[in-house]
Amino acid sequence: MKKVLILVLLALLFCGCEKSLDKKLQELGYSEEEILKISELNEEHQALFLEGFDETALKYIKDMAFDEEKFEEYLKYDGKLEQSLLMRLINDGILNDKNAEKLFKMYSSENFIAKNENLYLQYLDSYDSLEEMMEIVNTKRYEALFSDIEPVDMSKGDLILVNKYYQLSEDYVPDDLVDIDPSLGRGQIRGKVYEAYLKLLEDARALGYNLYVVSAFRSFAYQDGLYNKYLRSDPQEVVDTYSARPGHSEHQTGMAMDVTVPGYSLDDFGTTDAAKWLNENCCHYGFIIRYPADKTDITGYIEEPWHIRYLGVETAEDVYARKMTYDEYYACFVE
Repeated sequence: MKKVLILVLLALLFCGCEKSLDKKLQELGYSEEEILKISELNEEHQALFLEGFDETALKYIKDMAFDEEKFEEYLKYDGKLEQSLLMRLINDGILNDKNAEKLFKMYSSENFIAKNENLYLQYLDSYDSLEEMMEIVNTKRYEALFSDIEPVDMSKGDLILVNKYYQLSEDYVPDDLVDIDPSLGRGQIRGKVYEAYLKLLEDARALGYNLYVVSAFRSFAYQDGLYNKYLRSDPQEVVDTYSARPGHSEHQTGMAMDVTVPGYSLDDFGTTDAAKWLNENCCHYGFIIRYPADKTDITGYIEEPWHIRYLGVETAEDVYARKMTYDEYYACFVE
């Protein structure tokens, strides 16, 4: 009988404590649903809510992903990332004091590509800087060149990417090629590209820069012959730095041209005032210098100040303003 009485008293005491907690929480403005969730927490965490109405803590305990063991971490990093992402990173043990700032910067970068998230996390500490790591992942350079070749996504229209990871089909030939006026150069180019180039040429010549097209459209077969000719003189790893393999040449798109001025070979063109003007102004006509000097590690090619690629004015100006290669730009803003 005495044991029963003690148990009853303990039960009453327990109920009284619960009512006391509920009453305090009600007075602070919590709803019945919120009080129920708070009552399931340990006393230490309940105390957070008894100190006053706490919207920040509430949003976490009401989330389906809530893990009470991680509660302090949620609150510690609150506001640094979107809530569901923050909770996922904490729940999965990815976010910690050592890498927190790097992760916050990575997820807020305009160069962050959602589909590459797992690769970013995989290579997070593999490179000297976060920017370098993201650029390498975005441009697929974590893989060996030509190791995972994909077909060019032709749905991108004028913004297709052709490089050492993306290949044009053997039979691809643009259906709107036009002949370049023999007095302006040689070869063929797509009609809209030619129109844009003529505007560029008019302004260039007004300044005394008599640009001349040395090479424009090249078929798959032509590029194959050219590439193999170079292989007879240099090892493949060297040839790959200055000549595209068949299917990997921008010239096959009909949107790329090599230009120079009278008296200068392509190799010497970069020393001319015309080359400087072209570099600084071709974007206003829809072109970019596709292979700049300081980006050879990204493009995989030596500097080619003579090689211009058409993208349209809006995109070309944006690429130039961002100081990016088209490989980087495509991954971040087109793909």
